[in-house]
Amino acid sequence: MHPATLVGVADSDGTMVRTPAPARAMLFLYWHSFANRVRSQAARVRSPRYLIAVALGALYLYWALFRNTRMGAAPLAGFLTSNITMVVGSTLLLVSSARWWIFGADRSALAFTPPEVQFLFPAPISRRGLIQTKLLRMQLAIFFNTIIFSVVFRGNAAQLATWERGLGWWMLFSTLAMHRVGASIVRANAIEHGNSGRRKAVLPVVIFGSLIAAVVFGIVTEIPALRAAATGGIKSLVAGITLALDAPIPRYALLPARVLIDPIMNSGTPAWALSALWSGLIVVGHYFWVVRLDASFEEAAMDATAVRVERIQRVRSSQMGQARSKKGKLAKVPSLSLSGRPEVAIAWKNLAAALRGGAWRSQLIMFVLGLTTLAVVTRSASSRAGDAFIGVTIGWGAMLLFLGPLWMRFDLRLDLPRLAVLKTYPLPGWRIVLAEIAAVTLLHSITVWSLMSVPVVMFIQDPQLFLESGATVPILVSIVVGVPAFNALMFTIQNGTALLFPAWVRLGTEARGFETMGQNLLTTGATTLVAAVALVFPVGLAALVLWFTNDWGGWSVLAATILASGIIIAELWPVLHWLGTVFDDTDVNEVVGSA
Repeated sequence: MHPATLVGVADSDGTMVRTPAPARAMLFLYWHSFANRVRSQAARVRSPRYLIAVALGALYLYWALFRNTRMGAAPLAGFLTSNITMVVGSTLLLVSSARWWIFGADRSALAFTPPEVQFLFPAPISRRGLIQTKLLRMQLAIFFNTIIFSVVFRGNAAQLATWERGLGWWMLFSTLAMHRVGASIVRANAIEHGNSGRRKAVLPVVIFGSLIAAVVFGIVTEIPALRAAATGGIKSLVAGITLALDAPIPRYALLPARVLIDPIMNSGTPAWALSALWSGLIVVGHYFWVVRLDASFEEAAMDATAVRVERIQRVRSSQMGQARSKKGKLAKVPSLSLSGRPEVAIAWKNLAAALRGGAWRSQLIMFVLGLTTLAVVTRSASSRAGDAFIGVTIGWGAMLLFLGPLWMRFDLRLDLPRLAVLKTYPLPGWRIVLAEIAAVTLLHSITVWSLMSVPVVMFIQDPQLFLESGATVPILVSIVVGVPAFNALMFTIQNGTALLFPAWVRLGTEARGFETMGQNLLTTGATTLVAAVALVFPVGLAALVLWFTNDWGGWSVLAATILASGIIIAELWPVLHWLGTVFDDTDVNEVVGSA
């Protein structure tokens, strides 16, 4: 054992005996693990590929995080001072917290790695010490997350308001992380101890269920006013919903969440100190609550670790995270012919993984049912409400196009840890890369196409609307044509990044918590920037077609979309061949977890 992990203790005859110091041992372990990881990542920069990525990444971070502070108020600065942000943000926080209690929190919040279980659990470390270790490890991700959000939302290190806002973000993310851990422990303990454990878990479910009911009550009681507000457009409707949730009953239900958001909203004002004090009390209260759950933590952590290991095994066997049914069967997938092109077999494997473990089919069905229900309700309320929901649907579709590739990972980001197996396939690398991207492109295109159920349902409700909208059919057909090409571009960027920098990209499908929102924000921005560069030529030519035809709502839209899609595919073709060369040249040892 390293001398730094020992302390001197005098025995009965006064002789100094060196005994283990768990806290020092833990700090020694994590500090040197962190240092070794930084050293190994720095060693990769010797590669020209990683060196160029570091240079471009530094320029991007400078532009995304610091350049906006020199241009006056950042674009998102006013977002934090809006009452709509407070109401919507507190509602989302309440719903997220309630989901952990009612439907169960993610067990990965408790899981340790198998080596940690083998070395830490038998060590002379108390259960409370293990909890504190888990919370301490979360703080590194929370710290970077805090910096990113503080700077993006008008951050300037020379201003006191930035530091105050940063402290507010830290308290918010720390509270959410501890709350998720605490909910996981309580839920796991309830499952472990049967009826007695479930009785202890009933109270939080009742409390959060009541809070959600209070928020719903605030909306339901204002339905007549919301219908009237909907006639004024989307802004009027949002303002009406904000007023409904600002009424006394829903406001009191959202009070804990509002207290957490207050320091962020009040930064730079005299009210910040008091709001930070109340938010700090919530953070301290969560800490003492979580560490007092030490009696249940070890069993819950061991169980969560076992679940993680089992999930990894299912991922490697193409079952993803889906356990078998009570009859021992997995979800049915389309049959595959015994003969045919091998790329189809690779794409089929990824489709099977999404259908079996990703629950993509059930989520799509629920998604379509929810959309059609809301379409019927809003269109029945008023034409303005229906138009507003169409606008929301368009916004959601745009978000899916850019964020969907981050969520749907049934491609090389899932299979790269098994690079040694992939290299045994008798196929050139570019065909493997193409097959990996094709499956997720198809699945995500179907997801985006499902949004068209909204206008279809509204047309069925009001056929006159279809007759009056002559541009609708060309636009819908253009969406069907253009979405796959755009998705292929986005998934090529994501898979290319994973293939070029496997040591820096998160592989697999394991979910992450609020601690990584900042990293995801930067990743989305970088991906969007690359996509924007790739789209300059296709979009420019499509715009020229529409300008020459002077037909911005007819069938010229479809012609422009076909042209742009063809150019995107032409751009991707050499990129796929190049990525295939990278795949062939990638060494198995470059990918963590490859076997």
